[in-house]
Amino acid sequence: MQAGAIEGSGTDAGSSAALAPCAAVTWQAGVNYPLGTVVLYAPNGLYYKVVQVAGNGSDGTTPTISTWYWAQTTCALPAAKKIVGGYYPNWTPSPIRIRDVNARYNLIYLFHAVPVGGSPGSTGAVTFSAPGNGRGAATNLKADIQYARTTQGRKIILSVGGAGNGMSFPNRTKSQTFVNSIAAIHTQLGGIDGMDWNTFEADQRPDTAEMIWISQELKKRYPGFIISAPPAPWNAIDKEFCRAMVAAGAMDYAAPQYYDGPGLNDPAYVADNVRQWVNLLGANRVVVGFGISNAANYMSREQAVSAWNQVKANHPDIRGGFNWQIHTDEEQGWPFANSVAPLINP
Repeated sequence: MQAGAIEGSGTDAGSSAALAPCAAVTWQAGVNYPLGTVVLYAPNGLYYKVVQVAGNGSDGTTPTISTWYWAQTTCALPAAKKIVGGYYPNWTPSPIRIRDVNARYNLIYLFHAVPVGGSPGSTGAVTFSAPGNGRGAATNLKADIQYARTTQGRKIILSVGGAGNGMSFPNRTKSQTFVNSIAAIHTQLGGIDGMDWNTFEADQRPDTAEMIWISQELKKRYPGFIISAPPAPWNAIDKEFCRAMVAAGAMDYAAPQYYDGPGLNDPAYVADNVRQWVNLLGANRVVVGFGISNAANYMSREQAVSAWNQVKANHPDIRGGFNWQIHTDEEQGWPFANSVAPLINP
């Protein structure tokens, strides 16, 4: 992780200014880390540094057990950019090309990969289809994704599920098939930066143990691969899923979505509910989901600004925000990109 990268590590609210910058990786069992490596130990959310090594580096030891190899340390990236994300649905007939999306978006979710055979998936595999080609988005999709990643410095994340597409992973065979299909889409698109778990729908409970395994497999295969999820803000099952995923080092952040439901557009509710998520995961593991639209249970520009200002005042190290959806933002004259995004990343 580099200073300025949106996936950079962080600390609890209000403390990062006092901490020394560093580059940290999430600790994984069985890895022999070289001298000086700083790791985030996800089960307790603390950072440790390798202070002694043997013939095999840290010798596969656990930071909390071996005080000879490891010493607790602090870690922050004060210059890290916050996430300004946006969902880019593939059902739009004439969407803006990805390379032309408002420059304030530094992360774009490709929405969405869907399960083969329909929900909850017959084989475990998912497929992704290009958006409409009214303005050339489909024809130029692969090239635009790579231009966005390499030239514009944006992150491109594949969102899996959503819009009624729950998925189940009752066994390892289905999980392995899922991993293989994500790898195929990774190749199909020329490379992506992460995956967004959007698969726990209404009555579809997440198979947490298998989803942890899947996420860890993808992180092993693609270094720096981001894993996120947009849970229902109030849902206890979603909260426990995200807590377990973060504790296992299998999720980088959760992004509760404050739209499309009664009262979710109330800035006071957003501020109070975000506090619950921060208490659960830590401020640097929480992204705030906005939906600005002229529709019931969506926010106005003013409500979104108010909600963000309250959240940022309460939690200076909050990870960022996202908007549903980019196409609506463009149609409305970019209220999220031009009014909320500058508050997220001044």
